[in-house]
Amino acid sequence: MLESLTKSEIKTTLEKDYKDTEFIGLMREIITDNIENNEFYSDMVKTAGFNVDSLNNIDDLALIPFISTTFYKQSANLYKKLLKTPEDKIVHWNCSSTTSGDPSLIGVNKNDLDFLHEMSRKCFLDFIPRDWDNAIVYLFSPSAKLLDRFCYRFTKERPVRAYSGNYYKVSEEMTEVEYLFGFSILRSIKALIKAKSLAAGFYIKQSYLIKSLNKNLKKPDGERLNVGIGGSNHLINVFMKFLRENNITYNLGNELDVVVGGGGWDGHKAMLKYPPINKLEFVSNISELFGIERKRVLDIYGFTECPIVFGSHWSDKYEDFIFHCPQYSRIIIRDNKSLEALKKEGDRGFLEVLTPFGSSAAVKHAVIVDDNVELISKNSCPECGKEGATFRILGRAEQSEGIGCSSLISWI
Repeated sequence: MLESLTKSEIKTTLEKDYKDTEFIGLMREIITDNIENNEFYSDMVKTAGFNVDSLNNIDDLALIPFISTTFYKQSANLYKKLLKTPEDKIVHWNCSSTTSGDPSLIGVNKNDLDFLHEMSRKCFLDFIPRDWDNAIVYLFSPSAKLLDRFCYRFTKERPVRAYSGNYYKVSEEMTEVEYLFGFSILRSIKALIKAKSLAAGFYIKQSYLIKSLNKNLKKPDGERLNVGIGGSNHLINVFMKFLRENNITYNLGNELDVVVGGGGWDGHKAMLKYPPINKLEFVSNISELFGIERKRVLDIYGFTECPIVFGSHWSDKYEDFIFHCPQYSRIIIRDNKSLEALKKEGDRGFLEVLTPFGSSAAVKHAVIVDDNVELISKNSCPECGKEGATFRILGRAEQSEGIGCSSLISWI
C-alpha cells in the first residue's frame, strides 16, 4: 500500500499545483494500489474491463470504475469490503449524519484523518482569509463529542465518529470555538414529566451569543476579535427570526463571517425536518441583520464517503454558492440516467469526485454522490478567477425523510 505521510509532508502535497499529466499519474498509482489491496474493487475493475494503462489524458478519468456512496451505506453491508487494511488497524469509522436513518460508514486510519484535517484547514484558510489567532467561532451545533454520541443510535460499529465533527476539531485547533447547543437538567426533568422525552432539555444559547457579540463590540478597535458564526443553516435561521422579533440588528462590516455546511437547504438534515431554505433569502437576511456584505457568507461542502472539502463564495448572478474544485482533485458531472460524463458548462447531473489522496484505509478515489450539480466552469471561476472547475449544488436526486441526530432539536 502507499506509504503514510507526515502532516508536514501532507501540507506540502496539498500546496502543489497538479497539472493534468501529474494528476493522471497519481490516479494510476492509487488505482493500482486499490486493485492490489482490495478484492472488491479489483473485481469491479475486471467486470468493467478497465485497464490502468487506459489513463492517458484528462478525459480518460471518466473511464475509471467509480464507487457509489450507496456502497458505503450500513444497509448495503459492503463498507467493510471497501477496506484496504485489516479492520483492527483502522482508527475509527467515520459516520454520516444519517439523513435516511441509514448511515454511511467509512474506515479511516491516521493518514486518512491527517489528510482530511489538512484539507479542511487549507479550505478554511483559502476561503476565510482571517487572522485565526485573533478570532472566535460560534457554532449552531452540538460539540464534536456530542455528535459522536448521536452516532451510537444508528450503528453498532465501534469506535465510531461523526464525520462533521472532523471539521469542528480542525476549527478547535485553529481558534477558539463556542458551541451554542446547550443542555439543561431542569428542562430535561420537566420534559420527562410532561412528555417522557429528553428532547426539550436541549436548547440554543441565543441570548449568550447576543451578549458575546455586544461585549466584543464594546472593545477598542484593535482589541476586538474576528467573529465567525457557523453550523446549521436552519438554526441560524431560527436565530435570525429571534433577532427580528426583538428588533436587534448589527453593523459588523468586515468583523463577521458566516459559514454554513452540511446541506439541509431542502428542509431535511439528519433527523430534523423544516421548511426549505431559500439561499438568496438566507444570505440577504444575514446581510441585513448583521450589517455585512453578502460575500462574507459562504458554504462548505463535503460528504463522508470522499476526502475532499470544497469551499465556495456567494454569487449574486446565480443567487447561489459557487464551489471550487481544489487542485488536488477533479470532478466529473454525469448524466442522471446514462451516467455518461457531461462536458459542457451549464450541464447538470450527478457529481463524481476524484482524488489520489486520503485513501489509505479504504477505497474512495472516485466516488459518485446523488447530489445534482451544475457545471459552472471547467478551468477557472468566471467571477473570482481562481483556477479549477466550479459548480453549484442544485439538491439531492430524491427527497428523503429526515431521521438523524438533529431530532433532538426538532422542537425549535
